[in-house]
Amino acid sequence: MAPPQIRVLVVEDDSFTRTTVCATLRYHGVLVVGEAANAREGLQLAATSEVDAVLLDLDLGGGPNGIDLASALRKAQPTLGIVILTTYEDPRLAGNSLATLPADVSYLVKRDLSDSMALPRAVRAAIKEAQSGARPARRAPRQSVATSELTDAQLEVMRLVAEGLSNVGIAEQRSVTEGAVEKLINRTARQLGIESTSTQNLRVQIARSYLQLTGTTVRDGD
Repeated sequence: MAPPQIRVLVVEDDSFTRTTVCATLRYHGVLVVGEAANAREGLQLAATSEVDAVLLDLDLGGGPNGIDLASALRKAQPTLGIVILTTYEDPRLAGNSLATLPADVSYLVKRDLSDSMALPRAVRAAIKEAQSGARPARRAPRQSVATSELTDAQLEVMRLVAEGLSNVGIAEQRSVTEGAVEKLINRTARQLGIESTSTQNLRVQIARSYLQLTGTTVRDGD
């Protein structure tokens, strides 16, 4: 007798990505029981539907993000499989702390998916782990070599530089001195292997690095 069909809820704010993910899951025999565009809708559907797993994005637009939703879902349904699918190499790049990520949540980076089977594989593995009854020690999700040695403060400054804030603006936002911001930027650049030259602006290169790590396409002319 064939195993029961897996029931999955997909939470993704981008309609094209949501449609693509749902189509991929259905193609591989996964039953998509619901689709949601934000954390509020996702939480409601998870509470009112029979769901084995939730596949969600990290960045869900305004309001609660994917980690907020994952934490709420884990608290409400301890045996629910949870998979975060995102463009972010490291959740801290989106302003999220690794410490808030539930222990048994799968973290997938979209650019690392080698084939369409990766999604149903991850969903099944997340369900198996969540239903095993064992709570593993908290583990950090996959981090790129570029971010693994960077502190939360450095990643935040990268984000603020990419948003166009000056050193003065960053200092005001972080309640530190302008000199402290400058030192942090220089240290971050060294760790990323970025050098300031007559043809290469340090802040521009840091902003480019940040955008690349968040999965944003950066053209040479940008």
